[in-house]
Amino acid sequence: MIRSIISVACCLTILSYSTIAASSLVSSTFDSDTDGWSGLTTDGSSAWPVITSGLTPTHSADGVPGGSITLADPDSQWTYFSAPGKFLGDQSAAFGGSLQFDSRYVVAGTSYANEAEIVLKGAGLTLVYEATNSLPAAWTHFDAALVAGTWRVADTFSGAFATDAQLLAVLSSLNALWINAEHFTPVMEVIALDNVSLLSPVPEPEIYSMLLTGFGLLGFMAYRRKTLQAE
Repeated sequence: MIRSIISVACCLTILSYSTIAASSLVSSTFDSDTDGWSGLTTDGSSAWPVITSGLTPTHSADGVPGGSITLADPDSQWTYFSAPGKFLGDQSAAFGGSLQFDSRYVVAGTSYANEAEIVLKGAGLTLVYEATNSLPAAWTHFDAALVAGTWRVADTFSGAFATDAQLLAVLSSLNALWINAEHFTPVMEVIALDNVSLLSPVPEPEIYSMLLTGFGLLGFMAYRRKTLQAE
């Protein structure tokens, strides 16, 4: 009986720990290559059409740590890094989590430009996220929460905030994920990108309670067994 209880406690503890530890759903660290990323330009209108596609990022040894990729602005449109297929499709597990990455400028323009930092497309919707228009030369970490009230539908500045249902619909059928490679005007900047990750939600407090309960039960059962053996 005691062994059965201990086994159950072990299972609960392992399951709880696995839930806490498993956070990164998909990532690109660019340690050795561009990992399938490409580049494109768009005019930033509400439809967010692709003007030029198939731009090729350059792999660089300058990352945080390891490698990174860079993309040069080719024209007067808005330039974006475009994620490969492993970031697309059903990414509903990231709902409530976040999209994180590091970026910096390698070559700056003469003035900052204010474009959407991230663009997500899926389920007939386009969602945009505004983070900053002042990208520095030092590596800067971005953390975009995948929750309602942080993403706008189609328009960066005046579009309605996306609802939970809209965000989940896009993530469940994601067909485009773009990250800003513009930041400056005129056409001359080079932007670097590293450590892109889609992360699942942080576990709820109940998970930590279950973990602590499991460890406590294990300790009690071990103590109880030792007591019985001594009698």
